[in-house]
Amino acid sequence: MTVLLSSDLKETLDDNQIVTGNDLRECLVSASQTIETEYGPVEYAVRGEGPTVLVAHGGPGGYDQALVLGELFRKNGYKVIAPSRPGYLGTPMRFGKTAEEQGDFMAGLLDAMHIAEIIMVGASGGGPAGYQLAQRHPERVKALMVIDGISMNYSKGDDINKVEEWMYLSRPGQWLMGYFFKHFPSLVVKSFLQTESTLEKHDLGKRVKEILGDTNKFALIDAMFKTMSYRFDERKAGAENDIALGSAIDKLPLDKIGSATLIIHGDADNDVPPRDAEYAHEAIAGAQLLWIHKASHIGFWVAEDAYKLQKYALDWLREL
Repeated sequence: MTVLLSSDLKETLDDNQIVTGNDLRECLVSASQTIETEYGPVEYAVRGEGPTVLVAHGGPGGYDQALVLGELFRKNGYKVIAPSRPGYLGTPMRFGKTAEEQGDFMAGLLDAMHIAEIIMVGASGGGPAGYQLAQRHPERVKALMVIDGISMNYSKGDDINKVEEWMYLSRPGQWLMGYFFKHFPSLVVKSFLQTESTLEKHDLGKRVKEILGDTNKFALIDAMFKTMSYRFDERKAGAENDIALGSAIDKLPLDKIGSATLIIHGDADNDVPPRDAEYAHEAIAGAQLLWIHKASHIGFWVAEDAYKLQKYALDWLREL
């Protein structure tokens, strides 16, 4: 099992490989469709051509967030399938109350779409869905990439104070966050990183300044906020289910995962702690762990080393 540090990476993306604000805006206006599966109707969207990447979004989220998270792969030669997980947007909360059911949900979607094998990418609260698809349906997963994903008991829901709960898990709070993002972006970026990272004051200020100075990284945070706040009432059931699901996990079973596995995690993640990456790395035979230096929960997209990380992830997939 290999452990790498993002600070050791040398190569970075070419300009034409970097996801731009225009790319992300196209994700946000992409139309979805619904397909019937053995577990009920599933909303999803598709972008791109090439080998298929199935993306499990975090929470709050939906197919639009999965498109945003998967846009790096779409822009670099992959076809992205982006479903709304149970309880989010157009996918009803009929199934998916456990991590195992989330994995089966993904397999059911692949069955309905007549897709035999995919590359699985799970991020944050989509980690359990990705891990359990690979665990319970190993023949469906050619490669597994998990970015700051949950693999152990998730107690963040218990730690959220009333102000944070109102800001992040209510429609008025999400609207207010959107207003501040538009008019006072530095305050919102700083607040987000304070919540989602354990960065010290100096590093936090440095990261905020860097993000505000990089239009592409700033656009990513803007797009992520939109996929959490817009139509929040239609995301709330999924977000509440994710919190309950995470709190019911001890350690996910990962012993049957046989696919090539790359685990990417910020070493300053305050949402899903680094221990989740450490456990998954130890539990999955041959897994590779890539630590993001001084990175928040979304460091893969906005950390100082983000473009080097993204280059490494793309090269890792191409070498399979």
